Amino acid sequence: MSSRSADTTRTGLGAIDSERFDAMTAVGGWRGIVESVVPTLVFVLVMAVRPTALVMALVASLAVSAVGLAARLVQRQSPAQVVGGIVLVLISALWAWRSGEASNFYATGLMINAAWLVACLVSLLIGWPVVGALMTLWHRVADESDGSGNPEESEATEAIDDPHATADDDPAARPSAWRTDPALRNVKLRYHAGTWVLTLMFALRLVVEVPLYLAGERAVSYLGAARLILGVPLYALTLWFIWLLVAPGRIARAEARTDRTDQ
Repeated sequence: MSSRSADTTRTGLGAIDSERFDAMTAVGGWRGIVESVVPTLVFVLVMAVRPTALVMALVASLAVSAVGLAARLVQRQSPAQVVGGIVLVLISALWAWRSGEASNFYATGLMINAAWLVACLVSLLIGWPVVGALMTLWHRVADESDGSGNPEESEATEAIDDPHATADDDPAARPSAWRTDPALRNVKLRYHAGTWVLTLMFALRLVVEVPLYLAGERAVSYLGAARLILGVPLYALTLWFIWLLVAPGRIARAEARTDRTDQ
């Protein structure tokens, strides 16, 4: 499995495949934080001031999201990031409005976290940890974009060094080699550890938020506060921990140690 350096700092889970980790960039910068946090913050504040003003809180939250989308459109920036947030806020608002219970504003987020938790656990069970799967996907895309993933080109290069070799004999030509190659056991362990960190984040959110959700209207303000605290701050911290485990430079050093051992 070859090491591939990421020259640019990515956002979201893509940040774990960057050579340099930037917490602000990983969560979308100040603008990304505002677009993801403010709608929930507005809802929490309105409900704290007027616990019976559910419709007002929902409208205010949707209005804030709409302003963020309009700002991006006016500035001719990609609305992809804010659109996802608006859809989530809209679904959450409709659920809360139809049920008449403010706590249901957070139900969609709980379901998403539960789905991610199950996905992470299943991925660990089947030997395809989410972190490793994502890294493999990104590396395959990188190979295809720079031409290194061309099977004919790889086989031709291998044939020069060893007429009996094929592209599949070289772990560097197979981004998923960490799953089966004993020499890459250290890399596999790092991907599993990174996925466990991600799993613990989703589990922590559910452990804290589900009891507050089940407590009903009397705990809705606490549920909102928990959602804010366990949202962007915890996400950024989680990404940093995963990056410490699977950053390209660290994976490359793990592979180098394996190569020296084999020699």
